[in-house]
Amino acid sequence: MQKRQHNLCPESLENLTAELDKLRQLILTHAQSDPVIQVDQQLALTRLIPGLTMEDWNNLSEKYGFSEWFALDLDNSTYFNIANLQRVINDLTHKSERDALTGLYNKQAFEHKLSMELQRVERSNGQLSLAMIDLDDFKSINDTFGHSCGDEVIRTLADMLDASTRGYDHAARVGGEEFALLLPGAGPLRAKALMDRLCSMFADTLIKCKGATIQCTFSAGVASLKGRNKAKGQDLFDVADKALYRAKNAGKNQVHVTRQLIEFEYDRSTMVQTIPFFRI
Repeated sequence: MQKRQHNLCPESLENLTAELDKLRQLILTHAQSDPVIQVDQQLALTRLIPGLTMEDWNNLSEKYGFSEWFALDLDNSTYFNIANLQRVINDLTHKSERDALTGLYNKQAFEHKLSMELQRVERSNGQLSLAMIDLDDFKSINDTFGHSCGDEVIRTLADMLDASTRGYDHAARVGGEEFALLLPGAGPLRAKALMDRLCSMFADTLIKCKGATIQCTFSAGVASLKGRNKAKGQDLFDVADKALYRAKNAGKNQVHVTRQLIEFEYDRSTMVQTIPFFRI
């Protein structure tokens, strides 16, 4: 078998060992929760690790106790085939998560992102904002200019959401002319400022289609969450939707932020209580 030089940096090695430890713990937890284990049911997991030699793996296995993991050294042809399979899987995964028209996340993938961010907020006692966005009078654009121009308007807004947000924000198309934007770490004031800027930018955008020039606006509702709480993703959607409807009813082309923030809910059973002390 062909030897490859080890070129993993310390950070990559640390991430690898952390990943293996977490996976092992998950497997042990599952085994303990299932009193009946079928010995005839087995599963092999595959993880490609570029730059790691068999000698490196043996050293890691001995040091960190990974003797139950089976490693296979790959030659060029085998590695090429597996790497190609991995690219196909990654491509299929990408397509399953993305909206075909805009390239943004679809609703199912966005809900998964939201669930993950809610867990992160709970662990870090941080904050999170969700914006629901709806194009104003979109039916009239389809009726006047045709559905292909309507699609161009949708793509234009999608591109703006993708280009004008931070790298760790998540934008999705969740309906025909409906979008959602997830803003980790953003409170209501920062989320409102971002959405106001996007609202103004989009209203000033001239969209060319079939010789016509189209201008369109959107309305948005923002819901914010702070601290550890029992709120679910649907709770945040519902609050943001109500704020969106207020923006529509107030005249459209504007952003409303809910005043009913989902606040920190203390678990009082774990709180230390102060008992009054009286000197006699």
